[in-house]
Amino acid sequence: MVRRIFVFFAYLFFFLLALMYFTPKLSVYYFLEEQIKPFGVVISRESLTDKGLTLKIEHASISAKSIESANIAEIDIGIFGLYNSAEFQDIKLSSAAGAFVPLKIQNAKIVHSVLDPLHVNAQALGEFGEAAVSFDIMQKAVRLVLKPSALMLRNYQSTLRNLKKSENGEYVYDKNF
Repeated sequence: MVRRIFVFFAYLFFFLLALMYFTPKLSVYYFLEEQIKPFGVVISRESLTDKGLTLKIEHASISAKSIESANIAEIDIGIFGLYNSAEFQDIKLSSAAGAFVPLKIQNAKIVHSVLDPLHVNAQALGEFGEAAVSFDIMQKAVRLVLKPSALMLRNYQSTLRNLKKSENGEYVYDKNF
């Protein structure tokens, strides 16, 4: 009996692993790229590599409404069904954003999980400090919690004035759509 249960879970694990490996990640990427075009967001000059369990995108340039907004050195996307994530490395924002925030972001991670299906969570680390973002899908609400760096506190006071300062020194931004 124990052997049958073990064999069942071994087959289930193998099936799930094969399903994740053979997911058409490039097709999903191109589909999502088409879905964001009506919003004026275009990803260009990227090179795509299917790494088996993840999709690696290198040298992506992002434009919003025909204005170059960011260059991203590397993106790793994991589409696992139960736990989906996108990890971004070395993001450089357009110089137009320089009046509002520092332009360099070391890394960022966006996660959606079936354990918390109504929220998409993100974390980022950059010259601005540390940020945690939560998007509530049902309420259509965004919450940003920023732990600003010394550079952000010194040079970007006008941006920080748009956020609420909490007792522990963090800055919070809440927005409903």
